Amino acid sequence: MNGISRRNFMAGSASAAGMASLAATRTQAQVATEFPESLFPGRNVNRGDTGALPPFAVRVLNKAAFGPARGDVEAFDNLPGGSDFGRLQNWVEQQLNPTAADPEVDARVAQAGSEYATIFASDVVLWTQFVRSDEGSVRSRPFSELDRITYLRGAYSQWQFREVISDFWNNHFHVYSRSDNETRGFMPSYQRALRGDAAGSRLFGNFFELLFNSTRNAAMLYFLDNYRNSWPNPNENYAREVLELHTLGALENYYGAVDPSTVPDNAFGERSGYTEIDVFQFARALTGWGVADGDDGAPDTGAFLFRPNRHYDEHGEEPIQVLDVTINTDQGENDVIQILQYLAEHFGTARFIAGKLCRRLVSDNPPESLVQSTAMEFYNRRGDPDQLREVYRHILLSPEFQNTWAEKSFRPLESMLRTWRAAAIEFIPTVNRPGTTNRNNIASGINDRLEDAGQRPWNIEFPTGYPDFKAFWRATGTLVSSWRLVTYLLSRRDDNSGNMADGFALNLAQQTNDLLPDPNDRTPVQIGNTLALTALGFTPDAGTMVIIIQFIAEQAGVFINQPLDNGAGIDTSNLGNSNYQRIIRAAMALIILLPVGQRR
Repeated sequence: MNGISRRNFMAGSASAAGMASLAATRTQAQVATEFPESLFPGRNVNRGDTGALPPFAVRVLNKAAFGPARGDVEAFDNLPGGSDFGRLQNWVEQQLNPTAADPEVDARVAQAGSEYATIFASDVVLWTQFVRSDEGSVRSRPFSELDRITYLRGAYSQWQFREVISDFWNNHFHVYSRSDNETRGFMPSYQRALRGDAAGSRLFGNFFELLFNSTRNAAMLYFLDNYRNSWPNPNENYAREVLELHTLGALENYYGAVDPSTVPDNAFGERSGYTEIDVFQFARALTGWGVADGDDGAPDTGAFLFRPNRHYDEHGEEPIQVLDVTINTDQGENDVIQILQYLAEHFGTARFIAGKLCRRLVSDNPPESLVQSTAMEFYNRRGDPDQLREVYRHILLSPEFQNTWAEKSFRPLESMLRTWRAAAIEFIPTVNRPGTTNRNNIASGINDRLEDAGQRPWNIEFPTGYPDFKAFWRATGTLVSSWRLVTYLLSRRDDNSGNMADGFALNLAQQTNDLLPDPNDRTPVQIGNTLALTALGFTPDAGTMVIIIQFIAEQAGVFINQPLDNGAGIDTSNLGNSNYQRIIRAAMALIILLPVGQRR
């Protein structure tokens, strides 16, 4: 067989999801007879057939990063520490203390010239030149560039945990970027409100700072309808979301439409939850909390603006009462700040956020003991400037994080970034591509496919952000769309003719030849093992490797130990859009889409 058809390519990619079950039909004796251990020179542990875990480094990098890039597993294993836990401690220490410098990302941003100009533009420039533009494409440019910098950081950043946790908070304090012209054009400002400085220090600081800065940003105020909240007709929408989604949560700390005096205290002497009356009371406090948008004689800059003439002014007759906070006198915008500080330091908030963090990093159903200990860490450090850093450390160094595997899977965005890193895909800026001038098309193929799969950043209408439960993303349509996204990425090419698709360059045939320079080594066995080791950081169980190797052999028309050049008509020196290139692409897709390749 000299070529591989599109049908076979797609069939090979789609079959990855069922590969584990196919492999299970072979007995250990059959596998050992047909494919002896000597055929798998890179295997260093027994996996899959016996239920054993992937290497420790792979588990860490799949759960606290967007999967291992080339060399990451070896780099982790070479860290000092003398044991898996010791190496983990060193890795965590590095990742929890990122610097502003991020060489791979910085180089690509610098190379792109003005392609990321709005990411670094001031709030005033974003508002006056983009939000207020009459051109829809101009208003959308900040949103589009934020997509691209998100992909760039996720794929190339050396501070992988920072990007993982940034995605977590993006969803926790979610803003739908297309809800208004104001959100669409102001999204880079909102991302800065969450990340802070170039190092992303706010992500590792105190939770109150995250909450406070999200509350005052125009993108959030427009999205949740608080930019013109006025007394005597307050809008409850934002007050409700701060309580339900950003702090106390909508389940265990919500008591419904009852008298607040009937709500019991928790073990820390705090009122244990909120009621419908608390939502209304908080909405009163939020009146006047808005944006300088040119209204009422204010400047039109997009900055936070408190309007006293729209604020509740009857504190003496009817004080504002939100849980344990009583405000008897009008303190202007400080009414809200008092309530936010209280909510940020409430044990119910600690418990709610601890559960979400443990769900993100450990399991859809994290052990109660870990959630409780994380909540206590969050609560006990509520006044610390590095509160969040220590909470992350607590989870990452826990036995539950170290020993839990495959209870999460990559969502579409994560799967895309995991593929990008595993295959060493190169991103080429628009400005360096001859004949291309529309900067908004540079990642349009990815954006379209992420939308099909349901997880383009900042693109869900609900303020909950994207779900973080494995079952939600296991629907057939979502899985197929995710597989198509992976195969789309792997078909991007630089075939030595300068024909680069959508700004991405990938020559998997060249990569394979670099790893197997002797053409006599380019056999299905060697290629299968090499691709698995580079894409996954390890080789899967023997039964799975049987299927991968057989797939390569069948597509090339050779025996499993026969070089592809030998009698098959496959020219492995042809690095263009050749049969060899297509076979390697299909095999790589098959490997990346293995269940073990999509687990966390």
